Amino acid sequence: MAPRDPEAVRAAAGATADARDGQPQTTKPTAAIVSKAATPASDPLIAASLVSLMQEFGSSLDLDQVLRNVAEGIQEQVPHDTFAILLLDDLGRHLSFRFAVGYAEEVVSNWQFGLGQGLVGTAAEQARLLRVDDVRSDPRYISAAPGLRSELAIPLVAKGRTIGVLDVGSRQPAAFTPTHEQILVFLAGHLANGIENARLYENVRRQARTLSVLHEVSRELNSILDREKLLRKIAEGVKRLIDYQLFSVMLWNEDTQELEHTFSLRFDERFAFKKGFPLGHGVTGTAAALRQPMRVPNVHLNPHYVSCEHGVEVRSELAVPLVFKDRLIGVLDLESIEYNAFSEQHEQMLQTLAAYVAVALENARLYEKVRAGERRLEDDLQTAREVQRGLLPPTPAPERGLEVGFAYESARQLGGDFYDVLPYGDCCTAVAVGDAAGKGSAAALHAAVAVGVLRGRVVERPCGPAAMLAEMNTRLRQPGLENRFVAMAFTIYDHSDRSARIANAGFTRPLLVRSGIPEIVGVEGVPLGLLSDVSYDEVRVSLEPGDLLVFCSDGIAEALNCRRQEEFGTRRLQKVLAEVAGRPATEIAEELLRHAQGFACDASGPADDRTIVVLKAV
Repeated sequence: MAPRDPEAVRAAAGATADARDGQPQTTKPTAAIVSKAATPASDPLIAASLVSLMQEFGSSLDLDQVLRNVAEGIQEQVPHDTFAILLLDDLGRHLSFRFAVGYAEEVVSNWQFGLGQGLVGTAAEQARLLRVDDVRSDPRYISAAPGLRSELAIPLVAKGRTIGVLDVGSRQPAAFTPTHEQILVFLAGHLANGIENARLYENVRRQARTLSVLHEVSRELNSILDREKLLRKIAEGVKRLIDYQLFSVMLWNEDTQELEHTFSLRFDERFAFKKGFPLGHGVTGTAAALRQPMRVPNVHLNPHYVSCEHGVEVRSELAVPLVFKDRLIGVLDLESIEYNAFSEQHEQMLQTLAAYVAVALENARLYEKVRAGERRLEDDLQTAREVQRGLLPPTPAPERGLEVGFAYESARQLGGDFYDVLPYGDCCTAVAVGDAAGKGSAAALHAAVAVGVLRGRVVERPCGPAAMLAEMNTRLRQPGLENRFVAMAFTIYDHSDRSARIANAGFTRPLLVRSGIPEIVGVEGVPLGLLSDVSYDEVRVSLEPGDLLVFCSDGIAEALNCRRQEEFGTRRLQKVLAEVAGRPATEIAEELLRHAQGFACDASGPADDRTIVVLKAV
């Protein structure tokens, strides 16, 4: 505390004297409480000094600063070698140092006095002042500072309740007089109220900070679905509210009927701990069985406590069950190397947080369950994709004047587009290209059925393209395949005269490219599987060396440009064909696919399967 201005002290003393003589007061209103009846001594300088101290009580809610100022200021009126404020705990059982001057740090940090223990404990228990002129002759005295000879202990009483003790000590015997008693009793009354107000303020501020942290942590927990990250965030959030040395989250396993250590920290470092607990075993098992928190101030006195091999000497523990919709999720467990480390307030905070933790853990569990299902599905889809790829034929080598080239891109892991090349009699080759309605696995399965029917028909009874489509239409209308259809073009190329007979069941019309000029081949029909008793037309095209027949699924022409919302379209397709017609069949197919991909907005993948089959006469 800063030294007092002598002129200010004299002015305050004069004002007090004027008030005593009935003259107008010149001090601040807060000083008016010090009247002749309330002043502990008639000395105006003492009264003025006390008035100045009392004014400081109302000027700050910083309890440490207030106590520091009081300790420095009272030295002027009551000379002392030690000064201490000891406060009772929440249960009113023990006195602990709240502020002290003249004591060793070890004493201030670790010593406690029970009610009736020592002079301070006796003063608190009896709620009366104790003045001892020679402590060596008083059996109640406990030496907390060496060399003291006299001591004065005054209860701090606020609202009729003892909250602590003001204690001063001196190395001189009989150092404290009745006047000193009056001064300190007067000071203690105001100090008790100041301490109580400051404690209330600290509690409100602490509660506000706690609620803020709880809100922040709960909001963060709701956004984390990865369990390991979630548990780490829980540990960090709890650490901001409660100090601990060991942190564990134990989750309930329905199969083993045990609480399993899922996440454990030892002095903020992750460690593995395999031992589980059944319900009712240990502090955590008991908390889980009772669905109630277990706060253990001294684990060595608790029959439920079970020592674990984690290398830390635990002295107190706090376990709170995690419950979601009356279902046990697990237990949140804190352990400390200090006795009585966890308070009732800590228990309440952890209970509040546990409700959010239980919801977050349940969300993480459900998310992991969904992810596991997704991973299984992804594995299955990858296997199906490999099988589907295996069903597509490799690019055949040029044979008897015919090159065949393919390019394929599915919109999803599985596609509904398909193509096939099959030997057809002695001198013919059959080429099929199709598009099963829909996307994904359903379309892929329907495409596989169509390919299976086609191959079976080719082996059993080769026939013309139109007859083949009619038979496939009948087979694909069988029960169980309703509301499913397949668009397909079927071509039989005769190597003897370079002619191609084409039938079409709803597939995009093919293009004939001759002398670099693409033309649409006008052959159409109803998709397979829609109507019964359907007949199909057949077109015959004679090819010269260098001529092309190009089949493209609708995913090529309908590739969409995001910026201008335009389709790739038939004209662009024909332009590219005119430019690349002189290349080998496979290169032509791949170049067409690259142009469609470059034109389209495929940031999230193509919107539809894309398939290109090129037949080139050589």
